[in-house]
Amino acid sequence: MFEIPARAPGDFRASGRWIRLILAAGALAYAWFIGEYTTVAAGGSDSSGYLNSARLLAEGRWRAELRVPPGIGPPGARDPRHFAPQGFNLFTGHPDLAPTYPTGLPLHLALAGRGCGWNFGPWLVQWGGALLAVVLLYAAAREMGIAVELSGAGAAVLALFPVFLFTSVQTLSDTLATTWVLAAGWAALRSARGDRWAYAAGAAFAMAVLVRPTNLAAGPGLLLLLGMKGGRIGRFLLGGVPGACWMAGYNALLYGGVTRSGYGDIAAAFGWEWLGPTAPHFGRWMATLLPAGLLVLPVVALADPAGRRREVAGLLVAAGGIVGVYLFYDVSHDAWWCLRFILPAVALLILAGLRGAESLVRRARERAAWVRPLLAAGIAAWAAAGSWHWTRALHVLYVPDYEQAYVDMGELVGRVVPERGLVVCSVFSGALYYYTRLPALVYDGLGPEEFRRYAVQARAAGRPIYAVLFDLEEEEVLQRRCPGAWRRIGQVRKIGLWRLY
Repeated sequence: MFEIPARAPGDFRASGRWIRLILAAGALAYAWFIGEYTTVAAGGSDSSGYLNSARLLAEGRWRAELRVPPGIGPPGARDPRHFAPQGFNLFTGHPDLAPTYPTGLPLHLALAGRGCGWNFGPWLVQWGGALLAVVLLYAAAREMGIAVELSGAGAAVLALFPVFLFTSVQTLSDTLATTWVLAAGWAALRSARGDRWAYAAGAAFAMAVLVRPTNLAAGPGLLLLLGMKGGRIGRFLLGGVPGACWMAGYNALLYGGVTRSGYGDIAAAFGWEWLGPTAPHFGRWMATLLPAGLLVLPVVALADPAGRRREVAGLLVAAGGIVGVYLFYDVSHDAWWCLRFILPAVALLILAGLRGAESLVRRARERAAWVRPLLAAGIAAWAAAGSWHWTRALHVLYVPDYEQAYVDMGELVGRVVPERGLVVCSVFSGALYYYTRLPALVYDGLGPEEFRRYAVQARAAGRPIYAVLFDLEEEEVLQRRCPGAWRRIGQVRKIGLWRLY
C-alpha cells in the first residue's frame, strides 16, 4: 500500500518482526472492536440527514417530496416549515425539500448502499473510514521518517481518542472528513517521491472538502507539505477540479449559487464572541482526552534542524486553519463531543507531535534503540488508559444503543400508525422520513392555536394524529405546544409513541 522509508539510525531493533506482529494484532483487534459497536441508524438531524440525502442520490434525485397530507388546509393557509423534517431545508423557487448537509458522506453512503445494500453498505463506509484513518495516520508518520513503533503509537492515539470512537460508531461525517484530510496529507508528503502524487493529494483534498467544507481551511498547510513548488501545486489544483465542479454544480442547482449551501445563512452562526468560551473548552478537553505531552512535542520538532520543520509547519498550519474556523462557531463550546468539529486537526496535531517525539529520541543518540520503544509504549499506554476511563465516564460506547432506538421506533411506527396517520415530532422527524412514508407535523415553531386548527382539519379528513417524542420533549409538546387528550401507546427506551384521542 505504501513504501517504507529507509530506516533511521537506531531503528533496526524497533522495526523487527515482533513490533510488526504487535501492530498487526492490534489492528485486527481494533477492526473487530469497531465493527462490534458500529451502528447505522437514521437518528437525529445529522445521521438521518446524511442517510436521506444518500437515498436521494442513489435514486438519481436531487430533492425530496415535502409530505403535506391532503386535507390539511389549503396550500396558502399552511406553513410548509411545519412539515419539513430535520436534515432538510426549504428554499424559494421550488416546493420540495433540499438536503441540508454536504454531499461528501452521502455520496459514499449512496455508492455503498447501491452496491452492498442499505444495511451493510453504510456500515462498511463507517467501519472502513475509521480503519483507513488509523492506517493513513501510520502511513503519513512513516512518510515523515518516524520510526515504526512511534508511528504505531500515534495510530493508537487516534484510534482510542474518545471523540474519534464517538464519531466512528454512528453515521456522522467527522471520521470520514478526518480520513480524507489524512489521505491528502499522506499524498502531499509522498509528492517528494514523484510529482504525480500531487494529483492524488488534490483529489483527496477535494473529497475532504465535499465531506466537510470547512476542511478548505487546511489548504495552505497542504501547500507547505507539497513544498510550495509550482509544478506540484498545479497538479494539486488539477486533482481537485472534478470535486470542485461537482460541489459548485450541486450548490447552484439546489441552493441557487455555487457558494451557497443547505445550511442557509451559516455565517450567522459564527462570531467573535464565541472565541472566549471556545478556546479554553477546546484546550481543556484536548489535554484531557489526549496524551497531553504529545500536544507540546511539535515545538521540539520545530527546534530541531533535522526535525522536518517544513512538514511540521505544514501540519500545524493545516490544523490551525481548521481549529481557527471553529473557534468562532456558536456551538463549539457546548459539550466535549464538539471536538468532533476539529477531529481532522487533532489527527494532524498527533502527526506533528510524533515528529517531535522522534526528534526527542534522536537526541538520545546511542540510547535511542531503547528510548524509542519506551517512549512509544508510554504514549500508547497513556492513550489507552485515558480512553478506558473517558469512554466509560462519557458513555461513548452507549451511542449505538441510543441510535438503535430510532431504528426500533421506526419499525414500531410502521406497524402501529396507519397510512393516513399524521405524526407530531421534531427530533424523530428525520428518522420518520427515512423509515416510513408518513408525514410529520414538526412542532418547532408551532403554537397551540395552530395545532388545534391542524387537529380539526386532520379529523375532518379522517387522519388520526400520533406523536413520537423523547421524554425530554413530552412536557413542551403535550402540555404547551400541542395540548389534548394524549395517551401513550408504545415505548422504545426513552422514545414514546402517543395517540391523540
